[in-house]
Amino acid sequence: MDQFRPLAAKNGGGTLVLTCMDPRCVPEQYFGPDAGAAAVRNAGGRATKDAINSITVLHALVDVRLVVVVHHTDCGMTHLTEDTLRQAVKAKAPDAAADIDAVEAYGTFDAADFEKTILEDVRTLRQAKVLAGIDVKGFALDTFTGVITELSE
Repeated sequence: MDQFRPLAAKNGGGTLVLTCMDPRCVPEQYFGPDAGAAAVRNAGGRATKDAINSITVLHALVDVRLVVVVHHTDCGMTHLTEDTLRQAVKAKAPDAAADIDAVEAYGTFDAADFEKTILEDVRTLRQAKVLAGIDVKGFALDTFTGVITELSE
């Protein structure tokens, strides 16, 4: 929380947290109950097209100034590969095989690349023309200790 408030104040509010849908990743728990940030949550907290669309909509409504990307240790997306995920979903919904294969990427990643994926998502958001002028920061959450650390390139 000590890292978050100065960032939000510096950026004039309008803060959004992009994080994982894992129930251990609750922004109010690691940034404090008064963080006042909106949240976009998806599998892995990845900077997907849909996440960018959601940030864009909020930006149109409330002038987002800061996006905080938070990934966490022991993420389910590190326990799968793109292939194993597709196989598992096809086994449960064989009639949807074409739809499953049509998805470019689900955003799985290797646990060894944990910090790298955070920085990749920060770069993706910074490079999105529709998000020009929005500050983007990346954080790593250790779900075992609760410690959150800001990353920089």
